[in-house]
Amino acid sequence: MVGLKTGKHMKSIAQRMALSVAILAAGVCGSANTNAATRVASEATAMMSGYEAEQRAAAAAREKDGAWKPVCKEVGVIQVGDARTPGALKNYCLNAEGNLLTCFAPRETGVSPAIRVYSPKGDLLKTMPLEIKPSAVCVAKDGSIFVAGDGQLLKLDPAGKVLASAASPVAKEAVSITKETEDMVTEMIKQTKRSFKDELTRMKASLEQRRADVTGLAVTDQDVFMAVPSPRDFTYRVYRFNHSLEEPKLVVDKLRGCCGQMDVQTHDGKLWITHNARHTVENLDRDGKEIAKFGKAGRVKAADFGGCCEPKNMRVLPNGDVLAAESGPPTCIKRFSADGKFKEVVAVVNGAKGDCVRVTVEASPDGNRYYMLDTTRDAIRIFAAKN
Repeated sequence: MVGLKTGKHMKSIAQRMALSVAILAAGVCGSANTNAATRVASEATAMMSGYEAEQRAAAAAREKDGAWKPVCKEVGVIQVGDARTPGALKNYCLNAEGNLLTCFAPRETGVSPAIRVYSPKGDLLKTMPLEIKPSAVCVAKDGSIFVAGDGQLLKLDPAGKVLASAASPVAKEAVSITKETEDMVTEMIKQTKRSFKDELTRMKASLEQRRADVTGLAVTDQDVFMAVPSPRDFTYRVYRFNHSLEEPKLVVDKLRGCCGQMDVQTHDGKLWITHNARHTVENLDRDGKEIAKFGKAGRVKAADFGGCCEPKNMRVLPNGDVLAAESGPPTCIKRFSADGKFKEVVAVVNGAKGDCVRVTVEASPDGNRYYMLDTTRDAIRIFAAKN
């Protein structure tokens, strides 16, 4: 099931990457040194061919492993945006009633960004217009809604009225290039042959642009946690606010994230982080002190996290179990105990491309349904037990 489709997809990725490297080589070497360009392209093709073979072997091994047999199947889809031109659906969460609060941020003008609320069956219940383009949302036990995007954090009442607002602590913080970032630029210019100054300018512009991003949001009885990019390098930070969106405090720094993703969740007053570039799930106290962590990289065993940066997203269930979602390949949901013991593969998304994207995961209040964000279709997939 997974192996054939994953193999085809990885072949496509390998071909595209090899072509890109070949084009880069031609651009770097120029027509005066076509032999060098051909050599670089050949090396890139061989490298991608090896990568493809490795992925195919891993997929074949997963096919034979009973631990990869999912306990749930896909039973429906909630279509939020236009599947033909996706890009509006950014994130979502569930409230106590099991309704889905989706972050809708359309690209086209004339359509307002909003929180769109859907029933578990996919019926649009109401729309809460916003002045910001939302990228993260969570709901407190009292029904208050916290939503963030465009460098802003808002608190709404259940009807959508803004009760408080605050700026992201890094939204206007001056960008300063660290020695580590300069070293990164030095390595990059060895490949591109661009000047150090030009590449550093490009890097600084990228850091300035990402300051307004908010990648994760979570709430406890007393705290609101917000994950944001660092303005000093390409790591992430977590800040803590009170429910009035005051007293911001940096509690976690230097998180290694990939693909623009760093998710945070909470349970029993504690903070949970999917440290995706480290292939770990981490549990911390409200001040950012590590309590426990689990996970390691691996493409074959169901208990491991595959890809360059997994898991992307997570939820902690009322009983303490952890749902970890991977964008893949394979795109999947796994369940672990609170202390990190693998329990089962909840779902595997058939035919998913395994793009490096957010795959927000949720479970219905009764535990009978699971949801996964599909930004490639502007939809939310629904899974339920096979029997």
